[in-house]
Amino acid sequence: MSKPFFQNIWEKYVWNTSQKSISGKFDLKGTEAWARLIGYSDNFADEPVSEQRAHGLATVYTCINVRSQTIASLPINVYREDGDSKINLSEHPVYYPLAHQPNSYMSSANMFLTAMIHADSWGNSYIGINRNGRGEVRSLDILQPWQCESINVVDGNAYYNINGMIYPSRDVLHFRWFSTDGLNGISPIRQNANVMGKAIKAEKYSSMALGQKPPGILSYEGNMTAEQRAENQKVWKEDLMAGRTPILSGRWSFEPIMLSPGDAQFIEQEKLTDRKIYGIYRIPPVFAQDFERATFTNAEQSDLIFAKHTILPLVRVIEQECNMKLFSEREKRNTYVKFNMNGLLRGDTQSRAAFYTAMRNIGGMNGNEIREREDMNPYDGGEIYTVQGANVPVDQLREFYESKVTPKENYQEEPMEEEVGEESEDEIEKAYKKFTRKTNAKYHFTK
Repeated sequence: MSKPFFQNIWEKYVWNTSQKSISGKFDLKGTEAWARLIGYSDNFADEPVSEQRAHGLATVYTCINVRSQTIASLPINVYREDGDSKINLSEHPVYYPLAHQPNSYMSSANMFLTAMIHADSWGNSYIGINRNGRGEVRSLDILQPWQCESINVVDGNAYYNINGMIYPSRDVLHFRWFSTDGLNGISPIRQNANVMGKAIKAEKYSSMALGQKPPGILSYEGNMTAEQRAENQKVWKEDLMAGRTPILSGRWSFEPIMLSPGDAQFIEQEKLTDRKIYGIYRIPPVFAQDFERATFTNAEQSDLIFAKHTILPLVRVIEQECNMKLFSEREKRNTYVKFNMNGLLRGDTQSRAAFYTAMRNIGGMNGNEIREREDMNPYDGGEIYTVQGANVPVDQLREFYESKVTPKENYQEEPMEEEVGEESEDEIEKAYKKFTRKTNAKYHFTK
């Protein structure tokens, strides 16, 4: 017999009377359910904080969006090590759902985008792994982090209780950034409830300071009836909406209301709170559209810092989680997943050209490898590795340049004419030119 509807709601969100924990106490979930609805208020600002409310802050929204979109834009491949070389396994069962289409309703980019939003907001991101009869990965599905009720370790294996269903650890990709036990991730929003609560309260105050205060006050000398006041208000509003200068009958004066210095200073404090949120998500200010102190020099350094200290650690966590749960025990020895961090340079043509030129000149890449990275087809002869030939060892410079000047073959020296005596200056000039022609004819220069 099925339970009544309201009893199911009560047990799911308030008090589970059908199950007991190890300690024998009932599973009381009222605090968590209440926090999901209105948010936590355990902060000095005394402002309820939840993931949804924090998403309403422009700074938090931008930071999470930048991090998640960057991860989603990186190409991902499956490789197998074969001695000193690596083989790109584009036909491996893991490759297509991980790099292109994980399921019938979502692309790979959208899957990683959603997963990163969950991890940056709730501290945990879950992706369910569906396998075929041979144990190979068939599809991947996003699981909601707020539906994970518990993670239990039994005999060395972890089991996830998500929305009433039990998943073994090998069937769940679990991404978490900050954790005190290695199993459950901690929400950066709730962990920094003081900063988030202050930001929410400051946003509310600044909105009221700017939104509720009128731009000024109209004063009228004398008395007016309610009909006259309503008519003047209507004319004033219609003229402003139409972009015309309002003209009212009678003796009117306008007194503008300026923002007090205290209110202006309070709004200025929002910038300090924004910088704290940048630090929580390790985002350079320029990536959050804060160009107050940006220059061409530090903007370039911000790109390097963001890729090295923000994205690379996240990529490492994702790669190892995928390697641990997407491959068989035999494949784990030499098969792995790897993001292509070169995708971060896709928008910078000058940087890519300089990198390819340097790698081509030292023989690190051939033409076809460069074309492959630019999504271009290979060409015949492009697999040849070349090096820059202009670099010559210092101790071989004399030999190198002497080889560039070689005697002309079958050259027979013509007898010199008699020594020029005390001829005129014209005859001396003619003799000098003839001597120069003979000398140049003796040698020729080669490239």
